[in-house]
Amino acid sequence: MISLRPSDANRLSASRGQEGPSQHEPRASAFESNDSSGAISIEVYLYRIEPFRSSSETTPLPFPYDFTDLAPGRLADLHTRFPQLHNQIRTIVQTHGLLSLGVSATQRLKPGYPGGDPQPMIRINARSPGAHDIQRWHAARQAVQDYLGARQIHDMSVEIVDPEKAMVRSLFPLPPSDFLIQAFEAVSFTIMTTLRQAMGTDWTSYCLFKVGMTAGRANYCVFVTVQPRTIANWQRIQQRLAEIMNAEIGKSRPHLVGLVQAAFAPGGMSLGTGRGQQQPVATPTGDDQERFTAGRSHVQKLDGHPKIGTSIGVIDSAGGGTLGGFFGLKVGATIHRGFLTNHHVVAPDPETGALFENVNRWGIRYTTAVEHPAKTKVQYFAQADVDATQKNLRFSLNANAEHLQRLEEEIKQRTAKSMEVPENRLAQIRNLRQDTSTIQGLQQAASLFPQVIGHTIVSSGRAMRDENVPEFIDWAFVSVDDQNLDLRAANKLPDKWELGQDTPDTYIPGVNYTPGIPVTAFSHFDSLVKGNWYFKKGRSTDLSCGLCHGTEVVVNWTSTRSILQSNGELGPPRENKVCKVAIIINGKPNEPSARQRSFSRKGDSGSLVFDSFGAVCGLLFGSYSHDVSEVEDWKGSIIEAGCVVSIEDVRQWIGITTTPRNPDLTPKGPPGQLLIP
Repeated sequence: MISLRPSDANRLSASRGQEGPSQHEPRASAFESNDSSGAISIEVYLYRIEPFRSSSETTPLPFPYDFTDLAPGRLADLHTRFPQLHNQIRTIVQTHGLLSLGVSATQRLKPGYPGGDPQPMIRINARSPGAHDIQRWHAARQAVQDYLGARQIHDMSVEIVDPEKAMVRSLFPLPPSDFLIQAFEAVSFTIMTTLRQAMGTDWTSYCLFKVGMTAGRANYCVFVTVQPRTIANWQRIQQRLAEIMNAEIGKSRPHLVGLVQAAFAPGGMSLGTGRGQQQPVATPTGDDQERFTAGRSHVQKLDGHPKIGTSIGVIDSAGGGTLGGFFGLKVGATIHRGFLTNHHVVAPDPETGALFENVNRWGIRYTTAVEHPAKTKVQYFAQADVDATQKNLRFSLNANAEHLQRLEEEIKQRTAKSMEVPENRLAQIRNLRQDTSTIQGLQQAASLFPQVIGHTIVSSGRAMRDENVPEFIDWAFVSVDDQNLDLRAANKLPDKWELGQDTPDTYIPGVNYTPGIPVTAFSHFDSLVKGNWYFKKGRSTDLSCGLCHGTEVVVNWTSTRSILQSNGELGPPRENKVCKVAIIINGKPNEPSARQRSFSRKGDSGSLVFDSFGAVCGLLFGSYSHDVSEVEDWKGSIIEAGCVVSIEDVRQWIGITTTPRNPDLTPKGPPGQLLIP
């Protein structure tokens, strides 16, 4: 992820950032004017245009955010001192004409977002039974504040929100044939110039989508993501973007003028397939390799050999990602057996300092000696997943033991009293013992992990293609040590039923696969085409599918990346480089009631992308989202699209990178080739 680089001219002051959004006014807030004009922070702007939320916080965090329990002692104290607290608050809300759906004493938090530390909160879910009036919501919230203040409860913010209507955004894909996509592409440079003039480098991306809660309620929208705490005149920018689009649309389709809106959110692109482009000010990390810290149990995947979608990581490193799929890499007369993934997944650990920076700068060269520490050893599963798997099994085993002990004690007591022992209790004991035996077998299998699968022999580094509007290059080839591994079997594609009802009828791989019949593996490459359907299998989200958006997202990448030239060399690093990124968005846009789902999550980096005929078409290297925090999915509103580089580009640059060259960099042999087993 890119680090958040504060610009005092465009952000709230550091002192205000340290205070965080937990500060709230004792009386009516200035927000109650709902005035969204003038230069204000993105957080304040989003709050002021939200008609279904009233908060006592000075700078309310933008949705979504997480909740966690209050400290047990604090919660017990509240219940002891004010046993009727919830009922009294509910009564206050209802006397202001609102329908109370629930009151909770909780802590809100937004991990990874400035000011997102836990804050005690009284959260009230409510609804307007009649005509909606936000001023009535503000009055109700202020009355609750006064009630708490009279009881010396001053450290808890108050929020009233309609959970079904408040700022829930889904991004829906558009086909490349849509006229408004064509109009957007025609004025894209003008939009970029406008954003630069309005907020410098604090914008992170923009693109045209349909945006809304559901496909049927979504509107055309130039969607702009920015860094947290960015200050701008959002209303003026919104008007200017609408003018730009309307002027272009009016040239040939005047009846469509006014159809496109503009919207803003803190978000962007992340290489780690985690949300957003930035980290909190206190923890700048640049776009370092992915660091997922929460492991995932792989109990169901202890079958002894790696395959498409397997969790992988570098030995003695906390990072990881996904094994894309197996290939051969032919360089000269040598064919290496191995697999594709991302460079940032298998790069050395950032703690290696100069080595990490050097590898990101130059990539891992094919000609580098195998013993060099840049050629990292790769294991499966990633260490975090190994730990999570073993922890899961220990928990299950302990739970079984406790349950078995209770049942055996019950039977002992019944026997001592000459009471009949129910057959269902005996059956439970038999089942628990059998289940325990199964878990112990899985523990034995899990103890064999992690296993070294191979070592990285060549990678792109942290690079871009050398073009007017460059594209990201992020790939690595890992040679496998096990020469007996059946690569074709490991490349088996999923059956149609595994992909679900979104799968097109044209999807054919794996449909007839049954044990004893040769597996159906991918067998060819094809282009990444806008508007087409694709799927991937990743470490975190397993199988997911979606549509390639009809135009690329324009990304303002503010971290240093090297420029890969056609002679295989990396040019001087550049910063503040604007680039285009192809994305795949999940969901069913043709169904009006459809809500979105994510195509990828943190940990899916390195997944191959396949089309409806099972062809390899791309390599997933990151995600695009309208949220910048580490909040988990919330009501399905955090939509992560997959950022994809085409397999054609990967093959081309693998060839350029592995071409034998003379001292003057002219080729002295054929380029390397990526082969399908």
